[in-house]
Amino acid sequence: MDPRSDEQLVTQLRGGSSDAFEQLYERYRRHIYTFCLKLSGDRSLAEDATHDTFVRMHDHIGSLNDAAQLRTWLFSIARNGVFRQLHNNRRNGSYDDENVWTDETPLSIAEHQNASAIVSACIALLKPEYREVLFLREYEQHTYVEIALITGTTEDSVKSRLFKARKALAEKLKPYFKD
Repeated sequence: MDPRSDEQLVTQLRGGSSDAFEQLYERYRRHIYTFCLKLSGDRSLAEDATHDTFVRMHDHIGSLNDAAQLRTWLFSIARNGVFRQLHNNRRNGSYDDENVWTDETPLSIAEHQNASAIVSACIALLKPEYREVLFLREYEQHTYVEIALITGTTEDSVKSRLFKARKALAEKLKPYFKD
């Protein structure tokens, strides 16, 4: 692992260092790809969004005001890219903001699978805006403030979405985990 801090690498990238870009790419590629995949549920879309995130980082590194916020900034770019692609791919124009689930059912997916697979299947069926806050909080360990910055919402909105996601997830899992 490169001992240089994000701040040092950002400064070097602004100076045109391709090595700094490669180091930042290697440092964050897996995290960004995993986030994009969890958000979209589509490997191809996640790969495209990850690639686009780093292209945008390279092209717009001068607009990053605080190099210490690089990680949050990258997740924000990735999130916007995934939602842009999901919006462009959406066939049905209707969108119910109050419903946290997609129209799919986890029963067909979860049948005869172990507990981890059932939970993963249910998480995957959450609408992206609920899945993202759950993933950023539980898997990436972001703070509420960081999640609000990434998603472009308020901290209260993040808490509300996280509450709804957890509550809906618990309800959906009840039939599978009666104990």
